[in-house]
Amino acid sequence: MCGACTVHLDGEAIRSCSLPVSAVGNRRVTTIEGLSENGDHPVQQAWIEHDVPQCGYCQAGQIMAAAAFLETNPNPTQEEVAQAMSGNFCRCGTYTRINRAVRTAAKSS
Repeated sequence: MCGACTVHLDGEAIRSCSLPVSAVGNRRVTTIEGLSENGDHPVQQAWIEHDVPQCGYCQAGQIMAAAAFLETNPNPTQEEVAQAMSGNFCRCGTYTRINRAVRTAAKSS
């Protein structure tokens, strides 16, 4: 429900907490650790640039959701980013920084 467990299943953002392992089969699962070997994915770099994390609990899920979203919409508007990221909750309320970081990542991709 919160999105903190978001991973990619064959490139699509899914919630790992609600997906049984038996449903994965031979599909490719990518976690935050697999997004980039050196932490240099454009979304990860934008997160640093905009100092997005506060407590950090939701950040892996936020980054994975943003990365999958940008694969399907590489030039989003502010409203499209807000809509796409609305399923990932941030208890600290860093939504403005998240939105800016996603748009920065889109420009650098």
